[in-house]
Amino acid sequence: MKHLLLGLLACVGFSACASIDVMSVDTLMPSDVSFAPGVRRVAVLNNMFPAEAPADGKLPLNTPVPLDGKVLAEKLAGQLANAGYFETVMISDSLFRPAKPEGQVLFSPREVEQLTSDLQVDLLLTVDDASLVSGATEMYTPYSEEERVAVFTGALSLETRVYLPGRDRPFQRFIDRDTLYWELDGLTRQQIEEDATRHLAERPVGHLVPLWQTVNRYFYRGGSVNMRDAAVCLQEGDWDLAAESWKLDFDLRKGKAKMRAAFNLALYSEMKGDLPAALRYLDEARNALRGKKEGTDYRTSEDRRLIEAYADELRRAALARQKLDLQMKRFNE
Repeated sequence: MKHLLLGLLACVGFSACASIDVMSVDTLMPSDVSFAPGVRRVAVLNNMFPAEAPADGKLPLNTPVPLDGKVLAEKLAGQLANAGYFETVMISDSLFRPAKPEGQVLFSPREVEQLTSDLQVDLLLTVDDASLVSGATEMYTPYSEEERVAVFTGALSLETRVYLPGRDRPFQRFIDRDTLYWELDGLTRQQIEEDATRHLAERPVGHLVPLWQTVNRYFYRGGSVNMRDAAVCLQEGDWDLAAESWKLDFDLRKGKAKMRAAFNLALYSEMKGDLPAALRYLDEARNALRGKKEGTDYRTSEDRRLIEAYADELRRAALARQKLDLQMKRFNE
């Protein structure tokens, strides 16, 4: 089964050079951890101690405040289910840690065996700790123009673990951290906790399942009739017709014109999922640029930097493709 890795979203504007355009592209990236195809059913468990709300309803500054593990586990389960990678994602309402003992409590191998059997799942994902350390500062915002405004900061931290039956320790441990900012005017504790919980619930998903990410891709426009015709074809979403125009310049022209056409054909090849062909066209672009003018220093060329940056992106994409293909085999069975 072939998987569509790239999808054109939209051209978002011109870069500093009038002959280069940039577009946003969605690419499916592999998860950090790979699981056997037989791991299809997941249970998300709240392994946190119940949070105690302060009597005055305020968040103390510079002090870790635990978030609601039950709500966080529910939102995390929803994010995993929406990803569509696992066959089943369930949430357990059981309270596993009703009282706070000394130190953090992990599930024993025996508990893991019992829970996976009782819940009829292949994997346990536990929410072990989630906290927010609040602070206050002043900063410029997009709406404050030239005035600094009072801002509430929240340094977020989430600790999760993955358990698989048959192992004597957790399979994986993740710690995700981030910082959110709110304008103080009209801010409530409820809004802070809701925003923090929703944001944290998104963080572990990429560790476990492939996700779509948006990247920028550059291409040349202008400089010849064929390049301008190709740009019109791209606006209409016709990549094949655009490639025909680029191929004319690639076959018939030399120097920088050939380099630009080769670069764009590399992008076309990537859009078609042919990364080896894309790298070959970048080699053609290098060769055309080196020979465009006697005495030209290829190493200091702006075009060279664009070619090499794209080549690095394609090499990383090729490695990611190998990992992604392994992770998507479950859908071929």
